[in-house]
Amino acid sequence: MGANAQIKERANQQRSLETKNKILNAAEELFSLHGFYGTSLRDISALSGVRMSLCYYHFGSKEDVLQAVVDRRADAHQQALLEPLNAYKEQFGDQPIPVDALIEAYARPIMERHLSCGNGWRNYTRLMAHLYSESAHLEPKVQVHKYDPVIKQFFAEFRRSMPHANEPELHWAIYFLRSSVINMLLDTQLVDDQSAGLCDSGDLAQVITRLKSFFSKGLQEP
Repeated sequence: MGANAQIKERANQQRSLETKNKILNAAEELFSLHGFYGTSLRDISALSGVRMSLCYYHFGSKEDVLQAVVDRRADAHQQALLEPLNAYKEQFGDQPIPVDALIEAYARPIMERHLSCGNGWRNYTRLMAHLYSESAHLEPKVQVHKYDPVIKQFFAEFRRSMPHANEPELHWAIYFLRSSVINMLLDTQLVDDQSAGLCDSGDLAQVITRLKSFFSKGLQEP
């Protein structure tokens, strides 16, 4: 391949990458606001400024676009979730990690990305909350299972730290914790409205402090 052909090929690849990112950015925002079923490929095409034909060319179906959106940030998000957990495992060694530390290790990386890392991460975390909160009877649900290995690692550490809890109790406890975080990621601002502004669901420090206080007491109740 000659030099001119190589330059042209690199330019084409760069344009293709830029087009894909426009589609994914638009899809991420729309899915995060309206969910999978409230968003169409036509909506994505309109917001991205990319023709429908190119959306089909690069990704195919709307399900394929969703999977690409989830995959794009998944590795970085999983790594961020596991970093504090692994740090605590190294710190405490064979000893159980304190429950309040486990709660923070789970919630803080998620809420940091949602509140402090820009619109892209906020859209992504809200999107994941939409996927988790949609009915189990709806498809697709495979996207959320990418995070099952992370949840299993947290579950194993909670089990070690809560020896008084039987298996169903432990599952209910983790379910309520995850559900609380999911609700906050959906930006419902329920507590803001309920408290007439006394509480701020957008204040990371306030969220983590209250979450730890509430759930650490509940999870350690005999």
